Formats: sequence, C-alpha cells, structure tokens
Amino acid sequence: MKLLFKLFLLFFFAININACSSVPEGARKMDIRIEDLSFANINNTEGFKICFNVHHSSFEPMPLEQIKIQIFVNGKEAALYTDNKKKLLPNRVNNRFDLFIDANKLSSVAKNSLKKTPMLQIKAKAIVSLIVDEDLDDPDSKFNQSAEFEGVIHASAN
Repeated sequence: MKLLFKLFLLFFFAININACSSVPEGARKMDIRIEDLSFANINNTEGFKICFNVHHSSFEPMPLEQIKIQIFVNGKEAALYTDNKKKLLPNRVNNRFDLFIDANKLSSVAKNSLKKTPMLQIKAKAIVSLIVDEDLDDPDSKFNQSAEFEGVIHASAN
C-alpha cells in the first residue's frame, strides 16, 4: 500500500512540474531578424529607431519575461532599453517591433553632435535579446534568443 501511495505521489508531482513550465509543450526557438537601425529625434529627444521581426512556429504563443536592446556606437554603449512586462508572443506570424530608444547612455555633447551633424556616419551595433526565462539553470532558458546587427548608420538632418 505504501509503495502504491509513493508511486501516486511521484506521478502527481511529475505531472505538476510539467504543468508549471512556462514554455508550451513542443515549443520551438524564435527567429529574430533586425531589419533596420537608424538615428532618430522624436519630441526633441535624440535616440535610435530599431525595427526587428520575431517569428516562431510553436503550437502556442511564447511567453516572454523581458525584451532587452543594447545599442553601441563606435564600441561604446549608447542606449539601453529593457521591457520587463510579461507578454505572450503570438505564434506562426511575423511579429514586427518598431521601437524608439532614447540615447540614454550618451553624454549631452554626443547627443548634440547627432543632432547638428547631418552628414555623420558612425559604426553601430545593436543586440536584441528576448528572454523567456532569466534563470539560466531553468530548462526554459534554452529558448532565450539574441540577434545582432552591425553596420554604419547615418545621421539625418533634423
């Protein structure tokens, strides 16, 4: 009788552990493509516009804990964006993100040079990270994905 009870408990916990997983069963990794990165001035705030697409072909929406975007200009961090709102990313469609990111890591002098130098061309790098689970020991963290874009971006006349 005790053996039967222990087997029942083992079965019960196995089902509950699987049910608490944040990633849907049969989930597939997301594909991130950064389409564009450019300088922007919105409401007199200097920053960057980034456009990227995310696609995943899982059977259910993918839960996201965090979206993190880092932008580097000439090898130095120029902007950091973090969205900690949990959301479900729709499956089997292209999810397009068009975001404005304040140049919150640049000095005011550097921001002014973006504004007043319309012929400016700078080497830039963007890293987009989609975090499914921040706990790297959790098996769901294998679904965390990142993409990089590196190239020359041009300032625009404001």
